[in-house]
Amino acid sequence: MANIPARVGWHWVKQGLEVFRKQPGALMALFFSCMFLSLFSLFIPLVGGMAPLLMAPMFSVALLQACADIDQGKRAMPGLVFIGFRKPVRKPLLLLGVLYLLVMMVSVAVLSMLDGGVLVQMATRQIPMDQGMLENSRSALFVSSAVYMVGWMLTCLAAPLIYWQKMTLAKALFFSVVTVTRDLKAFLTTAVLLFLMFQVLTAIPVLLFDSPQIEVTAIFTIFLMMIVLMHCTLYASYRQIFGPPQAEQPAAVDLSKPE
Repeated sequence: MANIPARVGWHWVKQGLEVFRKQPGALMALFFSCMFLSLFSLFIPLVGGMAPLLMAPMFSVALLQACADIDQGKRAMPGLVFIGFRKPVRKPLLLLGVLYLLVMMVSVAVLSMLDGGVLVQMATRQIPMDQGMLENSRSALFVSSAVYMVGWMLTCLAAPLIYWQKMTLAKALFFSVVTVTRDLKAFLTTAVLLFLMFQVLTAIPVLLFDSPQIEVTAIFTIFLMMIVLMHCTLYASYRQIFGPPQAEQPAAVDLSKPE
């Protein structure tokens, strides 16, 4: 397939918005189901704190399958939250979650190296919050976030490839990295557009409301919606590059065997 031009990233965002607009309530209900299951996983012994990140690819394929169902004229159901836990995709998706965890650890290490561990210490309440320290750590946080986003972007297609194409983890990662690298301009355009959209939308409650509590609530709600929209856009990119995922067919009934 020929390299995709940068302007296609804009079309992916538009197509993602169209999918989201068709069933926003169903998509948000599914996302909240994923959040609830993620919070519940915090009580798992030993791995509780890491469980949400380990299961992130499973929740990602749930949202992507919901986008595919909507695209096929179906209703996106909250029960899709469990599809990533089924065999044979459960193991490679969990291993992909381990990779996400490693990328997060690398980004935190970069953050600690650049700001001397100040933000991590404030986040874990080892030292009190200080506005001046926060301002000084802004550039370090930007670099750390960029490291994580690059890692996520290069592997963003791995989860749908594992789920829909039934690829092994290694093969899915290979095709994801090669595809994103080849079409980097389109993916960067998509990322920039979603980032700018988030910045514009979060500026609105700041301008409209005087209450910090209302502002924080509105910004957090917009943040959650942007996560869902990001998956809708990812589905649009997958559909163009690899083709629409095939609808699951019901199991065939063997009429030669008695019930």
